[in-house]
Amino acid sequence: LPFITGKIAISKNKLIYSKINKKITNSQSDKFSHLLRYRNDCLMISYKTLNKDNPKLNCRLKGFEKFSPRRVILDNELKAKTNSYIIKSANKNNTLIFYNKADRSKVLDFKRRGVKLIKSKIDNNNRFDIKVMLKKLYALGCRNLLIEGGDLLTNSFIKNKIFNIFYLFKSP
Repeated sequence: LPFITGKIAISKNKLIYSKINKKITNSQSDKFSHLLRYRNDCLMISYKTLNKDNPKLNCRLKGFEKFSPRRVILDNELKAKTNSYIIKSANKNNTLIFYNKADRSKVLDFKRRGVKLIKSKIDNNNRFDIKVMLKKLYALGCRNLLIEGGDLLTNSFIKNKIFNIFYLFKSP
């Protein structure tokens, strides 16, 4: 399996997201996050994070931009917004989506946009088998995986004791 690093930021009242103030972290933790992106060859989020935050998931440290990780999205039914930065900037080398079911036109649309799709089984709770996904990522060359997901994805990795190292940023 790849070496798994987790990272999440929470506010003082233990929220990871706020409609009022979207920014929880400061410039120091932002730089550290970009260093983590530089150090990992893949970065995983869920489609919910993609749709809510429209992240870039790249390394923005001066001189290290070309070391941005491959973006891995978990999306059972291909609900990712196609106008998001990730999908607009996708190619088969930088963007991969694990999915379970979607109509043929959606699958073709994502492939046409340059996204590498991997059809995977889900359990009774509509969740992917984490170990199967990690083995597949390893087979695709992912040796270091950074999880920057929301609470459900992060909790799933914690519950399954999969993180090798975990960073928690807590804002005052």
